[in-house]
Amino acid sequence: MQILLAEDCLGDVILVRRGLEKLNIPFELSVVDDGEQLLNYLVDALRLEGCKQTVPTPDLVLIDLNMPKLDGFKALELIAQKENYKELPLVVVSSSSNPEDIRLAYELGAHGYIDKALGPAAFIERLQFLEHYWRREGLLIAAGSKSRH
Repeated sequence: MQILLAEDCLGDVILVRRGLEKLNIPFELSVVDDGEQLLNYLVDALRLEGCKQTVPTPDLVLIDLNMPKLDGFKALELIAQKENYKELPLVVVSSSSNPEDIRLAYELGAHGYIDKALGPAAFIERLQFLEHYWRREGLLIAAGSKSRH
């Protein structure tokens, strides 16, 4: 499973990697550290604007809200404007538990929201829930498969 993480804090990158390692799926994690890099990665991965693909197409995108250059809210807004991104599962991974942030993230196109501030154990539990949800819904590709569902 190809996972793209947009996160500028090294400690949170490590938390996400450790959480993903607890899941029962093989994964490759690509990391970008700001919203501009996230959008550039997706343009490349989805072969938009005539570019040649040089990075793997993500099966899941995890997005922090507080990033430099372009925050997670603006990134979600811009991603939602692209028809090619409609099938891409987008999950916000943030330390904000503000109900307004959560509401806005969903309104802008997020498919899930995980609060990093709940601590490592709760974070891992929520990652496991997301993995089960997307596997059940057929939104994750099987390991080794080249086609997306």
